[in-house]
Amino acid sequence: MKSFFILLVVFNLLLLIGCGHKNTAEETKKFSDQLVNDPFTMTGDYHWSFQLMGGLQQSVHTFYADSITYSMEGKVYSTAYTMKKLSYDDSIKKWIGQDEDGFVYVLFFKEPTAHTLTLYKRKCKVNGLEEAINFGIPASDATDDHGWNVYARNNLDTADELLVSGTYTNDKYQLVLENDQVVLDDVSFSRLSYHAGERRWVGQAGTVYLQIFIGKDDSSKHLSFSVGKFNDLEKAYRTKYADVKFARYDQR
Repeated sequence: MKSFFILLVVFNLLLLIGCGHKNTAEETKKFSDQLVNDPFTMTGDYHWSFQLMGGLQQSVHTFYADSITYSMEGKVYSTAYTMKKLSYDDSIKKWIGQDEDGFVYVLFFKEPTAHTLTLYKRKCKVNGLEEAINFGIPASDATDDHGWNVYARNNLDTADELLVSGTYTNDKYQLVLENDQVVLDDVSFSRLSYHAGERRWVGQAGTVYLQIFIGKDDSSKHLSFSVGKFNDLEKAYRTKYADVKFARYDQR
């Protein structure tokens, strides 16, 4: 746990110093012919809450015609900034903006309802505005950049619910899946968090932490899972979807 908090201190210092590509007025002018100026008509606050390290984190985007403000609050990480609109293409619901420090973000929106909105957000740290312009619509099951996440108006409960349940087995493990509990070979792990966009469930049994990634080849009878056990919670959260290996499980 000590190494985890050291990592957090370093991470926050990097945020304060600033890292990645910062946009300039010259760059904006250079790519001006590739920017789209469709009216952005979304308004209001949209919230997404999720559990991290046993605590609640809340992400909030507030939409205006010319900007989007963002805040994240929680015991693990907090931040706030405003992104000024550089481009919005209503035909593909693609919004590009720049914060006060010059960092460029690209956002995509889909599946709007009266109360919710599904959002994908990427910080373009390598090539800034050029990267944002060239970044296409993410796949519906994308896991990079934390994937697609559902935001709700009026601070409705948006905690991710594990939609997979039941008993799954292969030659190595038996998994009994529920939203708040997973039983692995008769050991019960209580949920610490589930992040639908990253397809990652993390639970705890004593001093052991269980990390499960759910594969993308979902079917009614078969699923693929990556199952990992850790004595260090930091490692369970630092591992990414693209870094793990999956195995097929059959539903019992």
